[in-house]
Amino acid sequence: MESRFFSEEKVNTGRQPELDFLKALCVVGMIITHVLLDLGDKVMPTVIDDYLTEFFGAATFMICMGIGMGYMRNQTPAGYMKRGFGLLTIGQFLNILRNCIPNLIAYWITGGQFFIANSLLILQSDILSFAGLAFFLMAFFKKLKLKESVILALGVVLNLAVLILWNVMPLSTETLVPAVPENYLVSQLLGYFIITKAEAYFPLFCYFIFVAFGYFLGAWYPRIKDKDGLANWIMLICFPLTLAYYLLRFLVDMPFLPELGSDLQYNMKPTPDAIINCVFTLGILALLYKIVKAMKGKVPKAVSHFSQYINNYYCVHYMFVLPVQTILIAVTGELLPGKVIPILYSLFAVLMSYIIVTVNEKYLHIHFATLKGKKMAVFVAFVWIATIAITAYAYPRIEEFANIWNEYLLP
Repeated sequence: MESRFFSEEKVNTGRQPELDFLKALCVVGMIITHVLLDLGDKVMPTVIDDYLTEFFGAATFMICMGIGMGYMRNQTPAGYMKRGFGLLTIGQFLNILRNCIPNLIAYWITGGQFFIANSLLILQSDILSFAGLAFFLMAFFKKLKLKESVILALGVVLNLAVLILWNVMPLSTETLVPAVPENYLVSQLLGYFIITKAEAYFPLFCYFIFVAFGYFLGAWYPRIKDKDGLANWIMLICFPLTLAYYLLRFLVDMPFLPELGSDLQYNMKPTPDAIINCVFTLGILALLYKIVKAMKGKVPKAVSHFSQYINNYYCVHYMFVLPVQTILIAVTGELLPGKVIPILYSLFAVLMSYIIVTVNEKYLHIHFATLKGKKMAVFVAFVWIATIAITAYAYPRIEEFANIWNEYLLP
């Protein structure tokens, strides 16, 4: 149905500069945030750590991922399954490189419990594992031929189910996360889907709402015929609504919701917070469109570059973070000192990630997708066999498990 802002046909096709801007901001912010959180000691101000990441955190990435799903060439369930398995495998390979190898080496040299505990983070509900499972779930929904609105509704239902579960289950008195099941491996496997006492950072049922919202948004985006007028209305509605909600969230005690700014709240993304995250992101997209328009559509090349290689940056930058953390703790027993050094190192990590990604795209062309036949089979077999072997080796040797709830046992 035709309306003031939307057409029945696709009239707004091609790259959307405001989306590129949003993803570029997230990429740079992600690298700096991870360096300051994982390598610095209380470097990042609490207002940024606890609250700004609420607006420009993983949820924004996932909304962008959901939008991108609608632009995939292969829209079949099989295509989504293949993409999901690829992301899961890459995520496991990254865990081996950034968590397992450095920590196992440090454990064999020092015998420190910190290192063997962190090596088990080969199993964790990280953003790539979440993305892989999200593609699997979308493949199932595509098989059922569900509409975008139905998928969005199911995303809300899944998120709400986790919130209800958290309110009715017995909770740990220290972490306020479900205290059952007792077996840590079972808890970790469940952590890929719901909040548990393990490394349940981005559970599928909590965060799928953002993918579903992005997918819904992506279905409407190509049909926008009056982008300027629509952006005005979106900002007029979304920003005041977001402000009013967070004022209410700060001033009114809501015992059925986790404390705003806590690790639990960030990992769970309870339904009202998640919905407002979507509302705010929509407003930011409208604002970025206005900025691009003021720039007469001339977007810096760096913006398009960061946006295009977002997954590459996620993988590459972590090699300048967690292995360095392991080395620092093994050698000095502490993280980077002061505030200036971590901040300078974060900028160094951005620069080095940019150089590596650029060199790879221009000259090396090393990608998971380029592996074919036997090479692909060997790589996939290595990743998953190594995952099983490392888990079997590390698990019985751990006295206390490292996860977000105990700050990974960091000194």
